[in-house]
Amino acid sequence: MTIGEVAEAAGVTASAIRFYESAGVLARPVRKNGIRDYEPAVVEQLRVLRFYRSTGVSIEDLATMFSGDARKQRENAHQIVLRRIADIDDVIAEARSMKRRLRKLLGCDCNGDAKRCVIFK
Repeated sequence: MTIGEVAEAAGVTASAIRFYESAGVLARPVRKNGIRDYEPAVVEQLRVLRFYRSTGVSIEDLATMFSGDARKQRENAHQIVLRRIADIDDVIAEARSMKRRLRKLLGCDCNGDAKRCVIFK
């Protein structure tokens, strides 16, 4: 498959594919007459990469996840996903805290008096 065919099938741009190759996330394909020639399986790999990117997994982590043998890839992916879940839990906790503070602000009737203001307590 050409890079254009792969890009269309996977729903990514050709430049994204080249970027993934340069970042070490995708293996560089063989070339026929100077043109990249991809195996059809790369389409599914790109779909998986898109999923991970949509969850905020970094390019560096993707390169780690897709390097080494299959067992090492699974171990790397597991650790990276656990770390990403912890990061998201932190973001959720901070968002909940901001929401609580904003709700308190709605109930504030201090008229600028910091001693009476509920947001400074």
